[in-house]
Amino acid sequence: MFLQRQHNYVAVAGNEDIEEDERSTSLDILPTEANFLPQLEEVPQGRHLGLFSTIVLFVSRILGSGFLAISSGMYNDCGRSPFFFFLSWIIACGAAFAGLYVYLELGLFIPRSGGTKAFFEVIYDRPYMLASVVISLYSVMYGFTILNILVFGEYFLHALGIETTDWNIRIVGLTLLYMTCAFHGISVHHGVRVQNFIGALKLILAALIVLTGLWVSVFPLKITGIESQLHAHEFFPPKSEITLGSFASAIIKGTFACAGWNTIHTVTNEIKNPIHTLKIAGPVSLLIITVTYIFINIAYVVVIPDKEILESGQLIGSILFEKIFGYRIGRQFLTIASAVCTAGNVFVVLYTISRVSQEVFREGFLPLSKFMSSNWPGDAPLPTLVLSCALSTIVVLGSPHGDVYNYIVSLESYPQQLFVALCAVGIFVMRRRHPEFEPSIRSPIIGTILVILLSSYLIVMPLTDKNPNPKGMEKWPPYPYVGLFSLLLAALYWLCMFKIGPKRSN
Repeated sequence: MFLQRQHNYVAVAGNEDIEEDERSTSLDILPTEANFLPQLEEVPQGRHLGLFSTIVLFVSRILGSGFLAISSGMYNDCGRSPFFFFLSWIIACGAAFAGLYVYLELGLFIPRSGGTKAFFEVIYDRPYMLASVVISLYSVMYGFTILNILVFGEYFLHALGIETTDWNIRIVGLTLLYMTCAFHGISVHHGVRVQNFIGALKLILAALIVLTGLWVSVFPLKITGIESQLHAHEFFPPKSEITLGSFASAIIKGTFACAGWNTIHTVTNEIKNPIHTLKIAGPVSLLIITVTYIFINIAYVVVIPDKEILESGQLIGSILFEKIFGYRIGRQFLTIASAVCTAGNVFVVLYTISRVSQEVFREGFLPLSKFMSSNWPGDAPLPTLVLSCALSTIVVLGSPHGDVYNYIVSLESYPQQLFVALCAVGIFVMRRRHPEFEPSIRSPIIGTILVILLSSYLIVMPLTDKNPNPKGMEKWPPYPYVGLFSLLLAALYWLCMFKIGPKRSN
């Protein structure tokens, strides 16, 4: 039986029966904001995330393996030109800020957990359930976390001086994943405490990175003892081929490193006073991330020679720490600290993925929906946690040798560009539907248009490249086509479930 939840709407403006205290508990929605707004849903685990926990959640969600492992691939995509390399990071972070305000405004229209999925259900409600089913199935299909566990495995082994073979890395990473699942599966509060503790360590590491970037870029050689590898005559010209498609791939990787911003409404129903909290936590978290990314990438280019950046792969962060702080502090202590921070990202990613999948199963159009949407056996969504672990295990153990990391980065990020563009279009759709809406957070028109244009560029350009895959993965299907095929499969499922199936049953 189809168990789709009914989305409840509450008449706000002009309804004299609504008590003042009821208005204040429904996201502090004022009569001037809209005529009809979705009523905030409650979830079994209740509201337990305050401002600090929310900032830690978002910083930990964004600051994962990207800043430690992704820069080498971006540098290569940019033709090893420092100018285009920094430009790709600036565009990615700028797009994240513009997209953040798109989501913050949409979150006032649709104040419940689910993020992009919840927005699509309201904005694109025709044909019936198409947008909801496509993004829901995409979320379940890509409900794995392998990038951060692979980086954790590589950094952990590298810090201890153990050989970093493919299988060693994967086994260590999967062990972390199962431990994380156990923490979150036993109790919501225990998992949140662990991720808050690791998140605080991550903020300390971010501060250290910023200070390190300042140290090597501002002070001269006689103070730092580090010779700068960044020379004025080498700043602009590329050292290898760069195309519009490869530059787009670099930006896509940069948007992956900032990707946690678009999960800002994933756990709205678990946040205390969500409008006030998200209004502060979103921009503050993204500002912390942007400053951290800018300074660590300055440090990479200043400290590490061009050839070493190219060959460093996912260990570029560890190489930087070792060159600045030496073997014991840099190679061992800071590398293991980076591994711990990556582990914190695994905690947060698994936490948010399980919530998104739980929302999907609560719709009821997938098999075993009642069980998978439950918090069995306690107060945590263990069924969806186990599902994410199972999908991650299949991908990790089934992946061949090669630059799987950058391939998965691009594959996960590519369809997201389409979703972000449609959400930005949704701003204009919702403003047209509710011209009386006066939100406390508004997305600037210029920023919203830039989000649409940039996302369109990132969707089209990789399709024009002969082979946009990272080196060593040329024989794999091009990631843009795999991403689009995944969306097509989801659309076919909708067609069978909601069009062909009902007609045949009649």
